[in-house]
Amino acid sequence: MPPPTDGAPKPPPLPDIFLKGVGLSVWQASGDKGSNWTDFAHGRWPVPWLGPVPSCRGRYGIDTANGFWDRYEEDIRLAAQLGCTSFRFSFEWARIEPERGVCDMEAVRRYHQMIDCMLSHGLVPSATLWHFVHPTWFEKAGGWTKEENIPAFVKFSELCFKWFGSKITLWATINEPTCALFLGHIIGIAPPGRFMDLVGAGRMLSSLLKAHVAAYKAIKAMPGGQAAQVGLVNHHIRFEPQGTGLVFTFAKVVADWLTYWVGANVMEHWMLTGEFVWKLPVMGVWQQWKDPNGRPPCDWWGINYYSRGVVSWALTPTHRQQEVMTDMYYPVYPEGMYRVIQRCSEFGIPMYITETGIADARDDRRAHMIDAYMQQVLHAVADGYDVRGVYYWTLVDGFEWATGYSMKFGLYAWEPDGSVDRKLKEGSTSLRRLYRTLPDRLDQLRVAARWRLGEQERLRAGREAAEPRGDGGEETGAKVDDGGGAGGKANGIGGPQIGMGQANGGEGAEGGEGDEEHANGDGAAHAEVRKKKAAAEQPAGPQAHGDGSPLLGPAVGQQCGSG
Repeated sequence: MPPPTDGAPKPPPLPDIFLKGVGLSVWQASGDKGSNWTDFAHGRWPVPWLGPVPSCRGRYGIDTANGFWDRYEEDIRLAAQLGCTSFRFSFEWARIEPERGVCDMEAVRRYHQMIDCMLSHGLVPSATLWHFVHPTWFEKAGGWTKEENIPAFVKFSELCFKWFGSKITLWATINEPTCALFLGHIIGIAPPGRFMDLVGAGRMLSSLLKAHVAAYKAIKAMPGGQAAQVGLVNHHIRFEPQGTGLVFTFAKVVADWLTYWVGANVMEHWMLTGEFVWKLPVMGVWQQWKDPNGRPPCDWWGINYYSRGVVSWALTPTHRQQEVMTDMYYPVYPEGMYRVIQRCSEFGIPMYITETGIADARDDRRAHMIDAYMQQVLHAVADGYDVRGVYYWTLVDGFEWATGYSMKFGLYAWEPDGSVDRKLKEGSTSLRRLYRTLPDRLDQLRVAARWRLGEQERLRAGREAAEPRGDGGEETGAKVDDGGGAGGKANGIGGPQIGMGQANGGEGAEGGEGDEEHANGDGAAHAEVRKKKAAAEQPAGPQAHGDGSPLLGPAVGQQCGSG
C-alpha cells in the first residue's frame, strides 16, 4: 500500500481536548465474508436441554448489516452534524488479513478513505484493533485460548500502525476482554460458544492481556510509535443480588463470582499490580502470573459503562424497585458511572468513556439515560477526575451480536427490511444538544461544570434554609428543581444535580438496597472535593444569554467554547 498522498488530512493534536463522539464496530455495521463471528452468526448454538437453536436472534443474518462499509461518508457526516469531535471504529482483522500472511489491499485502501473522511469532518479517529472479531484461520488455530497465537495479533497491530499511524493518535489494543470471555466461554452466546468453560475463560483473558502488552510495546517501538496514545478498553459492570435474606443467598454467590470474572475485579487488580489471578469455585487459584516489569503499560483507559447487573433469586437479570429497565435486561443506573470513574482513576492515567448507551426500541428512555449519565460524567470532570471524552454507543442501529437486530442502541433508526433508514430518533436530540454546546477544551469544561455545581449547591442550601420542616426534621415542602431536571435525592452521587432538562423530569428515584450511603452521604464529600480542587480557579460564572446546555447552565457553549 503506498503511503498517504501529500495533502491528506492530518490528525489534530489531542492534549487538553474533551472528545465528544460516537462509536461503532465495523463488523457490526458492515459484516464480512469470513471471521469467527460471521461463522458463528450463521451457525447454531447447542442450548442445554433445548438442542441447537439459531446463534443470533431474528430472521435477518449479519450480511452487510447497516452498510457502513459502503456508506461511511454519509454516516461520518451524520456524526459531525450531531456535534461529534471524534469517531471510534474498529480495524477488522478478517477484512485486512483474510488468510494468514495475505492482506487485502482494497480493504486497506477503504480504511484510508474512511479515516481521511473523519479528519476532513474535524473528527479525531479512535481506532480499536480487536473488537471481538478475528479471522476464521485464527479461530481454527485455537484463537485466544493459546498463547502461541499472540504473535499473529501483534503482527496485525504493527501492520495497522505502519499503514495508519500517521493519521491516528488514539489506539486501543483490545475491546472488553472480560465481556468476550463471559459471552464466549461462560454463557456460550459468542464464539467459541462454550458453556461454563471457566478454564478456557481464564486462558482467553490471560492471552488477551498479554496480547495488549505485546502490541503496546510493538507499536511504541515503531517509527512514530512514541507519539501514539495506546490504551485498553474494558466493560465495567458490578453484579449484586436483588435483595437480602436467605432466598437471595445463592444469587449473592453468583453475583460475587460474576463481578470477579466479568465485572472488574480481575482487571482492576491486574492494572494496579501487574498480577493476573484467575480463581475458580472450590478449586481456588487456577492460573496466576505477574509481569516482571510491574504494572502493565497503558497510556489511557477506556471505560465501557452501561449499568449494574441485578440478579434475581432465580438467577435471571432484573432490576430494583423504581429503576427504569432497558431492553437489554439491565436498569438505567447513572450512579455507577461516577463510581467506576473513581475506581479507574487509581490507575493514574487519562480515562475515556469509550462506550455508554441504551437499547430502547420505544425511544422513550434514551433522553433520560443520556442526561442522567452525562450528568455523572460532568460531576467527575468537575471533581477533577481526568476524563478526556465520551463516546455514545452507537451511531446507527446495527447487529448487536447474539441479539441480532433486536436491540436498538443507535442514535439513528435503521431496519434491516429497509422500512427505516437513518432517521434521527427523538431521544437522540438530547445528545446532539449537549455535544453542540459542551466546550471542546477540558479546562474550560471543568471550570464551567464546577461553576454550575457550585450554583446548584448554593440554591439547594438556600431552599433548605427557607423550607418549613415537620416533626423529626423531615422536609414538608415540595422540591423545586433548579436545573430543569429531577429534584430530591435522585442520582445523588457527586452532590446536587446539574440540571437535566425535560427528558429527566421526575425520573430520579433513590437507588435500591445498598445505595443509601451513596444517595445520602456522597453529596457533602464531593462538594468538599470540588472546593479543594477548584479553589484556585473559581470563575465569575457564565453570562446568561442564549439557550446553552441544560447540563451546564446558560450559554456555556458561547462563554467556554474552544479557540
